[in-house]
Amino acid sequence: MDIVIFNVEHGQSILFYPHGAPGYTMLVDCGNTQEFNPIDTILHLLPQDQLGRRVLSNLALTNYDHDHFSGLPYLADKVHISTVSFAKNLTSGEIRSLKEESTDALDKLCEIKDTYIHDAPHHTPPYARQFFHLEKHHFPNGDYDTNNLSQVMFVNYHGTTICIGGDLEAVGWTELLKNDGFKEWLRATDIFIASHHGRENGYAEEIFQHCSPECVIISDKEMVHGTQDGMAQTYASHVRGNGITFGNLRALTGRKVLTTRNDGHILIKLAPNGVRAYAPISL
Repeated sequence: MDIVIFNVEHGQSILFYPHGAPGYTMLVDCGNTQEFNPIDTILHLLPQDQLGRRVLSNLALTNYDHDHFSGLPYLADKVHISTVSFAKNLTSGEIRSLKEESTDALDKLCEIKDTYIHDAPHHTPPYARQFFHLEKHHFPNGDYDTNNLSQVMFVNYHGTTICIGGDLEAVGWTELLKNDGFKEWLRATDIFIASHHGRENGYAEEIFQHCSPECVIISDKEMVHGTQDGMAQTYASHVRGNGITFGNLRALTGRKVLTTRNDGHILIKLAPNGVRAYAPISL
């Protein structure tokens, strides 16, 4: 299976493409930039239905902020989305109430959320998935936002587990760590996608009492905020071993943190025997 963490600057979009089973291609978040939309690069990989439409098997969102779904109108225009995996802790009306303005992307999000209202029990991809999220009642004073209601997602394929933290902040991590099942998935994690684009308020040290990944990946643009400064080094301190090789055998080894702002689009190849390879990719 190929995993691509697209460089969408301050946003997130991650492709899961199982070779031999393109009908189970999954996109986690659909951020984009003015110059680049990930769907343009993967459209040819998707199967067509009887109507001639390209079909995306599943769209999962980790967070209800625009940088995670800004490309949704374009995506929905280009493909038929077969199933969605959205957290049910906010209604479309509640999401709108948390936003300062309405946009085409927000309108499309709410339309899809109100249309795809049933679970898809027959959606059985060749990889395992597990979702965790908090509910509004975890914040009894009503002091919640879309960040701490993020959906943390785990994907496992032939012994490799990747954790995608959305925009969860420290208080959210602390609450989820009360869940033993959540901690079990953290202990199995090999690849950790830093929450809130690697910023300081997405970091909780207690995560790494249960999680010792072989690398951390940050999806973000160039540093413009103090909350970004020094976080790559902080995350690197929790990586097990000597890090990974990024690129071919002549590339630098010992990489513990990869970032889209420095490394561009990032490809992870997962072999059925459990071997993992990391490389930059040109699109």
